[in-house]
Amino acid sequence: MDLETRIKQLEARVAVLEAQEQIRECLARYSFNADLGRSEEYVNNYTRDGVIDLAPSTKWTGSKQLMDFIGSPGGGHKAIEGRCQHTSMNYFIRVDGDKAWAEGYSVVYLKKGDKYEVFTCGFNHWDFVKHGDRWLLKYRYRRPVGGEEWGGKVIRDYLKAPP
Repeated sequence: MDLETRIKQLEARVAVLEAQEQIRECLARYSFNADLGRSEEYVNNYTRDGVIDLAPSTKWTGSKQLMDFIGSPGGGHKAIEGRCQHTSMNYFIRVDGDKAWAEGYSVVYLKKGDKYEVFTCGFNHWDFVKHGDRWLLKYRYRRPVGGEEWGGKVIRDYLKAPP
């Protein structure tokens, strides 16, 4: 293999690694912004038509609904804001040009008095799109660990036959 081909292959591999790291940062922004009550930053981490899908009948679509979910005083998330820690882990991240997906787990811890308890554990599938020089969330699918819809088809298929 000639040097030019090797350099092009190396550049392509580095681009994928950089994209995966930027996606990890996007997931970190998601968690920290939720925990710290930075509602605008939380919503701006999504595309304008972004979706949070927490159950078949519990979805928020678009910037306005996402802001209602995260920032409304009567909204569900405000009740735990400042006492929660969103933790994401064990992600498989796959990049395909300006689109990507990730699957893994999330655990939300909640402070109750002087103790910390697990509030929820979930399996997540995330879709991302590249917008300019950063990756944005397009779609988040989350289901409780061990629930009826637990464990994504993508990751199950991937684990059977990795690329």
